[in-house]
Amino acid sequence: MPYKVMIVDDEPIIRFGLSSCVNWDQEGLSLVREAANGEAALSIIRDQAIDILITDIRMPLMDGLELTRQVKDLLPNVKVILISSYSDFEFAREAVKLGVVVDYLLKPTMEPIDLIRILQNCKQRLDAEKLRYQQEERFEHEENKHRIIQFETKLKSYLGGASVDIDWKPDWLQGPFVVAVWEYEVQEIHTDVLMKLDAVSVQLNAWCTQGISFVWGIDEIVTLLTDHNGSANHEIKSYHQQLNIEGGHSFTVGISPAIHSFKSVRDARNWADLALESSFFHGKGMCYQGVIPLRKDDGLSDKQEAIQLQQKLLRDKFARSLASSDSNSCMDIFELYVLQWKSLLYNRQTIILEARKLIMMSDSHHIQHQKEEAMQNTMKKLATIEQTPTLDALIGYVRKELQRLWEPDQLLVTTDGTGGAHTIQLALTYIQDNYRREISLQEVADYVHMSKNYFSEQFKKRTGFNFIDYVIRLRIHYAKHLLESTSLRVVEIGLQSGFNSPKHFLKLFKRMVLVTPGEYRDQLAKRGRV
Repeated sequence: MPYKVMIVDDEPIIRFGLSSCVNWDQEGLSLVREAANGEAALSIIRDQAIDILITDIRMPLMDGLELTRQVKDLLPNVKVILISSYSDFEFAREAVKLGVVVDYLLKPTMEPIDLIRILQNCKQRLDAEKLRYQQEERFEHEENKHRIIQFETKLKSYLGGASVDIDWKPDWLQGPFVVAVWEYEVQEIHTDVLMKLDAVSVQLNAWCTQGISFVWGIDEIVTLLTDHNGSANHEIKSYHQQLNIEGGHSFTVGISPAIHSFKSVRDARNWADLALESSFFHGKGMCYQGVIPLRKDDGLSDKQEAIQLQQKLLRDKFARSLASSDSNSCMDIFELYVLQWKSLLYNRQTIILEARKLIMMSDSHHIQHQKEEAMQNTMKKLATIEQTPTLDALIGYVRKELQRLWEPDQLLVTTDGTGGAHTIQLALTYIQDNYRREISLQEVADYVHMSKNYFSEQFKKRTGFNFIDYVIRLRIHYAKHLLESTSLRVVEIGLQSGFNSPKHFLKLFKRMVLVTPGEYRDQLAKRGRV
């Protein structure tokens, strides 16, 4: 864009001569206005900034010297060319001291080439100043960008729990501000997802001029946004709508209450996470506003104790139903769990932990889960529970798995196309119903109408276990889930598991589990599973 030039002189002939002796376009300049005196010129300049001022010194109303002083105050970088006579020479010298006068022309001797030379000098100075300003602005931008990157890095460490000295913060981060956590809904993590998160983070930073956003982990973005006028929640909801509806993304957002000190930013992050947890109960893809949680001395601990007691009572009932292989009772008790979970008295993690225990108790009760591949299947179930996005999805999954465990096809009996597999399956069902009492190989063989030796051979072939080893494993695993889910004494657990001799029970348990029943229960307690 060409630099803007203005000519000020009370003599029309001089103004005409100056304007017509220069090819303005060729010189990269634009003659924008003319004026007959300083007052008129100053009025124009207040409305329209110029870069170069060509002015006579002696004019009515306001002379060129005063005009130069006032224009300098308005436009510190303006370049001034004075037009003077011999008698105005001292005035011209005084004007040069103002620092904006580039040169002066004497009316009696000035030539077009002289004016062009001075204009070119002005243009060179303006170009140099413009370049310097751009360099300074670029340097300041890079320096600020570097500071922001350092701040973001330290902030991530600080939010992660590290002790970090954050010696510089953006000016807007004086409070109040909110923390928002954006959770991206993905089925599996891959490079495209991480690239999308980076792109969304950049977009949020462009929108939030008084905020900062950065990718956290593999599926989240954290935003700190100023809340000086109380509009942060509205802004975040607006951004969320643009990203989800217009951008085709799927984010769920938790927003913290406003905080007034950077010292509370960790708490705000936790409150945003708690708000995000609401999506487990109410659905994904929405914004959830957080609140400051109750302190422990506000009755929360009593509530937690009551919840834990309710869970333990249900767990004991479930264990007894498992022990009696009463599938209907197990499912009825599970529906009681569902009612409690939907009461909103439980948080997500409590529900997840209890659902895991139900699956582990159920799986350990069934034959197929004594083998390594079946244990791996259990671990997959537990991982699926951890990843269920909503309470309804969790309830549906656990209900389906519990129901499936009671189906006959869940028993691991190898088949070769003969009827022997069905017979052994009947035997397994009989053993499951009776292993907690005295049961013999002969009794089961008689039940399925096989000879003792042939049944023993077929049982080993189709299940991978000797009869007595299988019964012992069932009893030991049942004892393990009683240790986990009840407060029964070890002797009572041994008896309920089918061992008539406490000494024999302790010996076999130690041999198979590598610790005593008491030590096993202690290990569970340390892991918070009893």
